[in-house]
Amino acid sequence: MIVTLVLALGLADARPPGVGDRAPALELETLDGRAFPRARLEGEATIVDFFATWCGPCHRALADLAEVEARLPARVRLVVVAVGEDAPVVRRFLDAHPLPAGAELALDRRGATARAWGQDRFPTTFLVDGAGVIRHINRGWGSGYAERIGRWLRPMVAKDAPAR
Repeated sequence: MIVTLVLALGLADARPPGVGDRAPALELETLDGRAFPRARLEGEATIVDFFATWCGPCHRALADLAEVEARLPARVRLVVVAVGEDAPVVRRFLDAHPLPAGAELALDRRGATARAWGQDRFPTTFLVDGAGVIRHINRGWGSGYAERIGRWLRPMVAKDAPAR
């Protein structure tokens, strides 16, 4: 009975994307309520980091991402997605904890995009290549996070990418 219901509702294929899959679109908004301008992730290596302002490990991951990005030979796009929080809460957080230089912030107020990406804990970091394919997923933050992300990113950054 349950299997029939799942098939009838079309939920059987609703698995979240994994390594090797195309990254879902980022259907988000900016702090001022406009549509987030980067709906497709193509053209350059991109870090998509799902975080929450109340999440201590998320703060550490953002600091690590800034460090990693600064050490790479070329620019990497960093998209930070605030999940389940409204703009005023995120603004207050950013006033006290600025994002890494060049990072783009997007709001996922209801968590729909996070669910579509398969984000199941904070922080969750996806590394997407220039073709829009997920190459690595890191769930949570802990010892070795920065080294692991850096090791994964280095080969994704093209040798002929524009330097800083």
